[in-house]
Amino acid sequence: MSPKNKALTIKRGKIIFVSGPSGVGKGTLINALRERHLDWVFPPSCTTRKPRPGEKEGETYYFIDKDDFDKKIEAGDFLEYAIVHGGNRYGTLKKPLLDPIKEGKTVVREFDVQGFTQAREILDRADYVSIFLMPAESLDILAQRIRDRAPITDTELEKRMESVQKEVAKAPIYDHILKSYDGEIERLIVDAEAIIASYQ
Repeated sequence: MSPKNKALTIKRGKIIFVSGPSGVGKGTLINALRERHLDWVFPPSCTTRKPRPGEKEGETYYFIDKDDFDKKIEAGDFLEYAIVHGGNRYGTLKKPLLDPIKEGKTVVREFDVQGFTQAREILDRADYVSIFLMPAESLDILAQRIRDRAPITDTELEKRMESVQKEVAKAPIYDHILKSYDGEIERLIVDAEAIIASYQ
């Protein structure tokens, strides 16, 4: 088989979107997958804010200025983007997600529900799989997880939990709903790996 014909047989990869409410374990899951699957791709977001100590270009974020960001908006380079309080812009570039799957690679990306809702309107349905992490226990346990992560006022927690309920209501739009059990991170990782493996 010639190299050209061999290249044509490469199976297209998948983008794996991971969403879920605050405190459900998204970051922990993705960090574990990054350590265990060195051949997978974990593209960062793009932002106009300044790097914080310890953050690295191309790992934590792609750091660009507002003019460049706006030019990328005009060019249609973003899968989704948002302007947050203070004027900083955050967005997900299409190219770092789409180029690797052309090479048959698995791309894993954490998305909030709003971002995923935008992305699914743009992407080819065959190119992605979506996973929603759902707290397996009551929302009271999830509220306690949020309290344990960092100091938070009762008012802030109430607002956070209102957002949680709105996000949970969107779970049915995802391909897979994966239950996250309190204190069972390894179980979450193994269950996520099994879902992803079924598409590889």
